[in-house]
Amino acid sequence: MIAKLKTALTREWHLLVEEWTPKERPDATAIAKVMGLYLLVSVVLFANRYIYRDIWDLFAGDIDPGPEKNLLRKVWWAGFISFCYAVPPYLYARKVLDLGLKDLGVTREGFIKHAWIYGLGLACVLPLVFIVAGDAEFLKSYPLYADAGRSWRHLLIWEAVYALQFITLEFFFRGFMLFGAVRVLGLGAIPAMVVPYMMIHFPKPELECFASIIAGFALGAIALRTRAIFAGMLIHITVAWTMDAMALWHEGTWTKLLGGP
Repeated sequence: MIAKLKTALTREWHLLVEEWTPKERPDATAIAKVMGLYLLVSVVLFANRYIYRDIWDLFAGDIDPGPEKNLLRKVWWAGFISFCYAVPPYLYARKVLDLGLKDLGVTREGFIKHAWIYGLGLACVLPLVFIVAGDAEFLKSYPLYADAGRSWRHLLIWEAVYALQFITLEFFFRGFMLFGAVRVLGLGAIPAMVVPYMMIHFPKPELECFASIIAGFALGAIALRTRAIFAGMLIHITVAWTMDAMALWHEGTWTKLLGGP
């Protein structure tokens, strides 16, 4: 079994190398455009780390503290970073790189054909979620919105904006960063994407941060192999919702939500 898996992975890797190795040396203009891409990546990550909070503090300082303000802040957080992950990168890709959404992996083509990849990814990740779900560090970090279990309204609003954030995150890292640079960098675009992807996990538990390195490489390779980024979106959302559900279960919140004593 292991030998067959190794053979299959080796074959897929060679196909990736053959498909995405630049056939000729990129010219100065193409290199400059990719440098601009990474400059925009830096600005987006800076804005998502600091500017969203500065704007919130500027306009929300007079709102009375409480669960509703906490929910509003999380909606603002998800909306702001989703905008930054999606809109400026798309405009840069369209106007500067001359790439459309399909070129960036936003396509349903081959979805059914590659469905087994999504299943395999979830089969590898979900057991780990169940194993660490009761860990103290895990419970200290999840759910990211502490009042998610306060009511069904809070929970559903939070999980909806949480999912939106993962959709745009995948577009940013596996779509824009990967497909925007691969034609110049070849497969070197994968590690160039993985480094900042891992760094946004620094506030998360240690094991999750380490796992993001492996996940980043795997999702990057899958995106290039299938020319689509829906695998990462589906896996990310499923895992995130499962992690929140497990955290709420360990807190005993589901009993309250379902009308128990």
